[in-house]
Amino acid sequence: MIALRLRQLREEKGVNQVDVAQHLNISRVTYSQYETGKRQMNYESLDLLAGYFCVSVDYLLGRTDERGALRPNEEALLRSYDLMDERGRMNVNATVAHEMSLVQRKENK
Repeated sequence: MIALRLRQLREEKGVNQVDVAQHLNISRVTYSQYETGKRQMNYESLDLLAGYFCVSVDYLLGRTDERGALRPNEEALLRSYDLMDERGRMNVNATVAHEMSLVQRKENK
C-alpha cells in the first residue's frame, strides 16, 4: 500500500523521484525502491515523507484513507477561523479568493 500511495502523492504534487529523494537526503534509486516496494524505509524517512506530502503516517501505511495531516500553522489558522464571527470569516474568504486569483494569473503567464 505504501508504495502505491507514495507514487500517487508524488505525481499529485508534480515532482519527480529526484526531488523527493533530495528532500529525504537519499539517492533516487533508494527512493525508487520505496515506490516499487523493493525496500522498506526507516521511521525517520516515513515521517519526513508524511510531512513532505502533508499526509499522516497512517495514510501512508494504508491504515486509513483519510489523509488528515495538517501542519501546525494550518491547525492554528483553522482554530483562528473557527473563533471568528461571520464578518471575520467573510473577510478571510474574500482575501483568500483574491490571493488565489493572483496565483492563477501567475500560473497562466
